[in-house]
Parts: sequence; C-alpha cells; structure tokens
Amino acid sequence: MMKKKIIVGVTAFTLLAGTGTGVYAYNQKVLANEAAQLEQLRVETLKNAENAVDSLYNSTRTRLADDIDNKIKSAEAAVGKVEEEKAQYQLSKEISEVKEIAEIQQEVYSTLENEVLVESITDKKLTEINQKLIIIKSINDAIYTHLADYLSEADAQLASIDAALKKIKEAENSLSRETYNSALALVDEVKNEIKKNELKKQLETVNKKIIAMEEEAKRKKEEERIAAEKAEAEKVAALEQSKQQSSSSKQTPSSNSTNSSKSNAQSSTSSSKSNAQSSTSSGKSTSKSNQSNSGSKSSSSTNKPSSSEQKPASKPSGSTGSSSSGGKDWDNIGEQLENHDWNNTGSGEIDKGGNTWDSWE
Repeated sequence: MMKKKIIVGVTAFTLLAGTGTGVYAYNQKVLANEAAQLEQLRVETLKNAENAVDSLYNSTRTRLADDIDNKIKSAEAAVGKVEEEKAQYQLSKEISEVKEIAEIQQEVYSTLENEVLVESITDKKLTEINQKLIIIKSINDAIYTHLADYLSEADAQLASIDAALKKIKEAENSLSRETYNSALALVDEVKNEIKKNELKKQLETVNKKIIAMEEEAKRKKEEERIAAEKAEAEKVAALEQSKQQSSSSKQTPSSNSTNSSKSNAQSSTSSSKSNAQSSTSSGKSTSKSNQSNSGSKSSSSTNKPSSSEQKPASKPSGSTGSSSSGGKDWDNIGEQLENHDWNNTGSGEIDKGGNTWDSWE
C-alpha cells in the first residue's frame, strides 16, 4: 500500500514537472514570436521612414519631388514612428534639409512664370535668393546647380530690362535716331509683355521728339538747298550779264561807225533832196521867167514899157528864196518839195569805213 502511494506521488510529481516545463517552453516561444514581430515591425517602420524620406527626391536625388509639401508631411509622419532615436534623428535631419531646399526652390521658381520674369522681381530680390542658394550647395550640389541656372535666366531677363531702360534714358537725352533704334531693339528683347509695353510707351514719347527734330532739320535743309540754288542762279545771271556787258563794250566802235554811216547817208540824202529841190525850183523859175519874158514881149509890142520894168523879170533865175522876185512863194515851193514822194534810185558804199550814199527822185 505504501508502495502504491509512493508510485502515485512520483507520477504526480512528474506530471506536474512536465506540465510546468511545457508551459515555460510555450511561453518562451510566444515571447520569441512577439519579439520577432516587434523586430519586423521596427524594421518595416524604419524602412517606411527611409522610403518616405527618399521619396522627397527624384530617383537620382538631383531634384526635389513633385508635390513636395505633401510628401514632406508623409515623411515626417513615417519618421515619427521610428523608435530608434539615432535613426529617427538622422531621418528628421534629412527632412529638415529638404524643407529648406524646398523653401529656397520656391523662391527661385517664383522669379519666372511660364519662363518669363515676374514684373515684381528686382535686383535686390535676386541678390537675396542667390545668397540663400549657397546653403543648398552644401546640402545637394546637383539641386544647387539646377536652381542657379534657373535663377540666372531670371537675372538675364532683369538685366535685359535694365539695359533697355538705360538706353531709353540715353535716347531721351540725346534725341538721336540711332540711339532710339538701339533702345527699341533692346525693348523688343524683353519677354515680359507688360514691362515691354511700358517701355515702348516711354520710347514713343522719345520718337515723337525725334520726328519733330528730323522735320525741322529737313525743313532747314530744304531752305538751304533753295538758298543755294538761288545763289547759284544769281551767280550765273551775274556772269551772263558780265559777258553781255563785255560783248557790248567790244561792239561800241562798230556801232559808232554804223551811226556815222547812217549820218553820212542821211546827209547825202538831204543833199540829194536839196539838189533836186534846187533843180526843180530852178526849172520852175526859168519857166516862170520865160513866161514873164513872153508876156513882156507881148506887152512891149502893145504898150512898150521901159526897160527898167523888164529887168526884174530876169532876177528869178538867180534868186532861190525871195518871194517878192517874180511874185512866187518859195517857202511854199520848198515845203512841197520836202513832202514829195521820193523814190530811191540808187545806193552804194562811199568808203571802206562803212559810209554809204543814196540817190532819190
């Protein structure tokens, strides 16, 4: 009986010992599984955080990802789940750097809109952004280069506007067509249409002034041309007049000779007329004398007057102007001879000096 009790007790003890060992082993297995799960979760959480941080860049980490703001928020949430402090700190640092890059990148991108310089951008603003870019260079050189190139385009467009403004100011001061054309060419290079139109309005004012000056210069040039033509015409006229006077001076002796010839011709004509008148008068006087003698003879045969009464009858033959001789009006006879229609019966040259003669009947 005693023996049975001992056997039962040993058996019970064995059973209890076995049960305890099984429970312990089970518990250990459970703990191991839990630990594995926790480790897997930790790894996955870290991996997710790392992936979230990596997603803030493109695949080559040379650019920030699109929709960066939302991706930063997702990365911050993923890193917040990482229990390992060192890993969390490192990932959080990367997120902070990306946030800084994104902020500066936004400022750089804000300088251009559709590749055209935004009107509000100034030299001062570009200088500030350039200084901030230096921060990015120490974080990510590839992104720094990209943003620097982008900003250089904005800087170039702003420099183009500044150059156009400077040339416009120069054109306003000089009012030169050449300077105006240079300014207009620079204005045409400005990509911002609003700014370009503003600059063109300034140039239009300058152009109006230049046109006014050109018109005035054209008017003066025309006046000078007319004055020059007038002066040339006067010079030609004066030269022509001088030639005519010189020619007239050379012809004066010939003119005098011609006048002398005309005077001699008139004298000869007058002499011829006088001779003709004298001949006619003499003829008429002779005729009258004969008539008187005939009458005297007739009277003598009848009345026989004294010889003293017959003497006057012979005087008309030697008298040319006395109207009392023979009872004739010689002045009237001379006037009739002068008013007679004379015919030119001949003419000729008296000498080689140009003197001529004329014969009249």
